[in-house]
Amino acid sequence: MASVRRAPSTATPRASSRRARDARSTPRRARVSPRALDAARDVVVVTGALERLAQTSAVELKRNEKSSDVRVVAALPREAFEGVRNPRDVRSTTLVYPHAKTLEMLDEQGVETAELGETLGGETATRERTTCVIFAEESSKKLKACVETFCEAIDGGRFPRLRRVVLMSRIGVERRDVDPFKYMNRKTFRGGAPLDDCVACEDMIRSRAAKTVKPGGVADGWTFTIVRTGELRGNGPTSKVVQADYALTLVDNAFDVRMQDIDIDEGDKMPGGDFTKRLSAAVFANRTLTTSRYDVLNAAYSIVSTGPAPRERRKGYDVAKGKSPPPVSDREIDEALAPGDEDAERVPGAVPVPS
Repeated sequence: MASVRRAPSTATPRASSRRARDARSTPRRARVSPRALDAARDVVVVTGALERLAQTSAVELKRNEKSSDVRVVAALPREAFEGVRNPRDVRSTTLVYPHAKTLEMLDEQGVETAELGETLGGETATRERTTCVIFAEESSKKLKACVETFCEAIDGGRFPRLRRVVLMSRIGVERRDVDPFKYMNRKTFRGGAPLDDCVACEDMIRSRAAKTVKPGGVADGWTFTIVRTGELRGNGPTSKVVQADYALTLVDNAFDVRMQDIDIDEGDKMPGGDFTKRLSAAVFANRTLTTSRYDVLNAAYSIVSTGPAPRERRKGYDVAKGKSPPPVSDREIDEALAPGDEDAERVPGAVPVPS
């Protein structure tokens, strides 16, 4: 079950969230078109696909009926395709490919793979046809480097068909000078000031995107959606290829089963210290591409996982055995994003994503 909080309130965040859940039973006007991605037109590139967030996003795009026939390209660093000397046998002359299982898994799901630098900055047919990009690097340093490469290509006019960009950012970017985010943004934390890197990425995307959306929903240029997450947890459907600490994998598997719901908030008002399930973040980011809602254009949302789910909803699931709970549905996300009465004037009606 998903919920959304939209306006500042004197109530506690969780109380506000509960009111949003209760409001979902109120009938609303339909604001969602069944299909915003077109197989004959769209190519979606997902960056950061050596990590689980991007892998999950790419896989779920192919599983979702609204995007299953669209070409999805997972962009990976060059190292994903290169062989290395066998670390267990220095005398062997046969190269081993550490990321072969990841490439195989993506191929089995119908996701194409390509080298990141060539996809974003090179002279490739994929880049010429790309209409949507999801930046899903889990490392803020890698995210910034990737966005910088992309923006250089944009400045050079090398994405002629681009319509939409989704940037996976972090909760706390607007409050990085106050606790607890100030502590999380210190120069010694995970390579140095990760929230500053995310702010730089957001600014680069905003400065190059469409500044306005014309009447009728046709944007003068490409539009963006920023999805801010808490600390990432969960393995999702790609857990079989995860090369990670065994104890951490068990923790993430348990998180997938227990934390099945989400809270969504506009802007950056979520409290610090919350976690976000990779699968939930991925399907929410994907939904901002497949929906035809007007109000996800040039907008920013924060998303965190909530739970634990009731015992009955947890029965029968074991991520280690490939029995993962289903992701949050598009319908639940749509209901959570449906504007309340206070938003009626801001969103006068359903308007399609620019095409």
